[in-house]
Amino acid sequence: MGYNKRAWIRILEATVGVMIVSSVLIVVYSNQEVDRVTSEEYIFNLQKRILADISSRADLRKAVLDGSAGNISYVENYTAERIPTSFSHSIRICELGNLTDFCNLDETIFLDTVGKNVYAEEIVISSDFEMGYNPKKVKLFIWDAG
Repeated sequence: MGYNKRAWIRILEATVGVMIVSSVLIVVYSNQEVDRVTSEEYIFNLQKRILADISSRADLRKAVLDGSAGNISYVENYTAERIPTSFSHSIRICELGNLTDFCNLDETIFLDTVGKNVYAEEIVISSDFEMGYNPKKVKLFIWDAG
């Protein structure tokens, strides 16, 4: 049996309807903006990841809490390896609650960053009872190298 004329018209109407809906969906989808990570978001996520590593890895935590020059260099080297060369950075390790050292950028570095966007994040590292309670603040500054 063949289809009658009405059945063909319904099939044609359904096909046209599907094409119209598909066309609308394609146009709407193609006009959406692609989610691009801004420079600020990238730096923020990078700082959070580095500071989270410092707080969770036993060797880095111990280096921060010990505070000797060699251990501070170890933390600085670890940080430098993770920051792209298109950015400059400075990391400070300070006594928590120090009333004279607010863990700011060193004066010479501060002068180099004038006119640049500087992003800062910090984390507190505290020790277990074996090392004695001597918490430190680790503050990471990142800015464009250019």
